[in-house]
Amino acid sequence: MSFMKRASLYILRKKGKTFGIFLLIAVVSTFLVSCVSILNAADILTADIRKSIGAAFYLRANSSVTTKKGELSIEKNNINITDNDIAKIEKYGDIAYCNPINYGYAKSEEIVFIPGKNDNLQNNMGQVTALRYSALHADFAEKVISLQQGEHIIKTSEKAIIVSSEIAEKNNLSVGDNVILQSAEFGVENSEYIDVWKKDKKTVEVSIVGIYEILVENTSATATAAKQENRIYASLDVLLSLGESEASVYTGEVDFYVADPDELSEIVPKVRQIAEIDWKTHFIRTNDFEYSKISDRLKSLSNLIKVLFVCVSVVSAAILTLILTFGARSRVQESGIFLAVGISKKEVLMQFLFETLTVALTAFVFSYISYLAIQEGFTDRLFADISSKVITNAALENGADASLKDQGYLSLGIGKILTVYSVQFFVIAVSILFSSRMILRLKPKKILQYI
Repeated sequence: MSFMKRASLYILRKKGKTFGIFLLIAVVSTFLVSCVSILNAADILTADIRKSIGAAFYLRANSSVTTKKGELSIEKNNINITDNDIAKIEKYGDIAYCNPINYGYAKSEEIVFIPGKNDNLQNNMGQVTALRYSALHADFAEKVISLQQGEHIIKTSEKAIIVSSEIAEKNNLSVGDNVILQSAEFGVENSEYIDVWKKDKKTVEVSIVGIYEILVENTSATATAAKQENRIYASLDVLLSLGESEASVYTGEVDFYVADPDELSEIVPKVRQIAEIDWKTHFIRTNDFEYSKISDRLKSLSNLIKVLFVCVSVVSAAILTLILTFGARSRVQESGIFLAVGISKKEVLMQFLFETLTVALTAFVFSYISYLAIQEGFTDRLFADISSKVITNAALENGADASLKDQGYLSLGIGKILTVYSVQFFVIAVSILFSSRMILRLKPKKILQYI
């Protein structure tokens, strides 16, 4: 009789003992797969949270302070960053978005701006903020204003502007309308706010792609050009067409958004080494969006789950080995009879292995079904309240932050599941060999006397 047939008969005969081993392996397997699933989910979720929070660093211009005849004079510098500088910076890390900004002013015969302090025909103008991504501008990001209609300006936008709801209502404008803007420059002369543009006036026809509403009112008395209601957000080519900026040169500010906040501390020192940037007049401000406050907790959570997984694995292996050892000892007499009738130790050992591993394979199937049920039941409970935000192309276009959705955090690939079962399979085989070695070392007579 082959060892496989003897093993099968033993399994059928010892139903209670077989079921006990089956239940133990099934419970341990389900627990281990679930632990690996949670550990995997913690790693993915931590990475997603880092991505959703992100980080940024901003290139700004220093202000020059000079003393003349005992009087302090403060002059604000403009930054001077080119597309070549940006390309160099973007090589130093995973920078998701770069948002260079230029500032200028514009008039229009088709737009009457909201009057401000000392308003007149000369100073009836609005400030133009030209950029790649309007949704990333601080006014929108910090909820000072919010897109009410239309879409945001993005990198591919051309001759596009966003105006306030007050301007749209006053001038009967809507999304899709075209208006002509004219070059202008705000200045002061004889205590009067005027247009000090000295060059030839240029014009550009632009399309209104969005209308914003003001959420935080500024009640201070300001000139017409400085009022938030009159601010125009535009694609970069608008100021270029008006002759108020140069191609591929940015004098306002440049914001860099890093995908992973953990990389921020590595990227910034490298950027400061770029010799082409004048660091006497430029400085960098970093912003990890408060990721530093939760990073230690995220790492601690991940480490705690790893420690728990190791503890569960060690304890489970120890219990399994102990139970199999007790089971082997109860079969000392049976082993002695097999050896006495001429069955080799190898066949006896193969029978023990086949019995337990057959039960283990069945238990693995059961544990996989149990894991699927647990996964479905706990995913919503564990991750339903996650509302972290992530910047995506869709979010930049429509102005709404995209939410982290359930990515199947508790789902494990078949490769990882098979790895867990393979390791268990190996541990069970080693446990059988360990528990059987004291029997197989004895001679048949000694085994029978052992009882």
